[in-house]
Amino acid sequence: MDQPRILLCGATGELGGAVARALDATHVPFRVLLRPGRDAAPLEALGAGISRGDFRDPASLSAAMSGVTTVISTVNAIGRLLAGGHDGSIHDVDDRGYANVIKAAEAAGVARFVYMSALSDQVEGAGTPFTDAKLATEARLRESALREVIVRGDMFQEVWLGPAGGFDLAHGKVTIYGTGRTRHRLIAVEDVALAIVQLALADDPPAGIDLVGPDAMTTEEAVTAFEAALGHPLHRRHIPRIAMRLGKTLARPFKPEIASIMGMALVGDIHETTMDDTALRSLGIIPRSVGRYIEQSVAAAAR
Repeated sequence: MDQPRILLCGATGELGGAVARALDATHVPFRVLLRPGRDAAPLEALGAGISRGDFRDPASLSAAMSGVTTVISTVNAIGRLLAGGHDGSIHDVDDRGYANVIKAAEAAGVARFVYMSALSDQVEGAGTPFTDAKLATEARLRESALREVIVRGDMFQEVWLGPAGGFDLAHGKVTIYGTGRTRHRLIAVEDVALAIVQLALADDPPAGIDLVGPDAMTTEEAVTAFEAALGHPLHRRHIPRIAMRLGKTLARPFKPEIASIMGMALVGDIHETTMDDTALRSLGIIPRSVGRYIEQSVAAAAR
């Protein structure tokens, strides 16, 4: 494949930032789509070109797509909404926004679109605004003229075993969604970023790939491992499945991001991850274990 000309969307997020660093390490030139008002300096320091634009503004996307052969997108609105942001809804970004980006990519003659999604068990049947938008975007990509590369990942270690997932090490508290006895193979953000870059640069990537971490572990087991590393117990609070079902339904009209978290957590407490990490290792990536993540998190908390 000729040298790709890459547009990265979502570079200010945790995964997108990791993708930007991985692209920089490959010395492949790339451009980022950056919303107006966002600080460009960290990305410019990586050598990225900057194109100002927004998923919600179709007119701003044409210039960003000029000369691009491959789009990588990790964009989602849910993270910024949960952080208190008000500059884009799930509907406007994850659904209609992606429709705008796909249309602009087709019009610009982009060849490949690498899209970050989630494992099928975590989105199909979840019935949340966020997972519905994921499914809609996957369908649009399959129906488009673009060559889709849909990356479906298990839950991120940094999210579901971090503050956003209810692990408050500073205060010695953990919130567990459901029973906490369902096994998943949580994956590291950096490992997914490396995989995304490899797939963006590959001559013949798959249309879809499922990526999971090396350890089949329950949330309860992860808490116990944290306690061992910390040397003291953590207070465990469970959110019952019935509460998640109610939250998924009642919050949907007013707080679709909360409804989505409740719905995804519920599905995650019901469906185990049954595959292994063969796909990740086939890309030459040795995945970080949950145990290693816990060691790093405890060391960081002690500083």
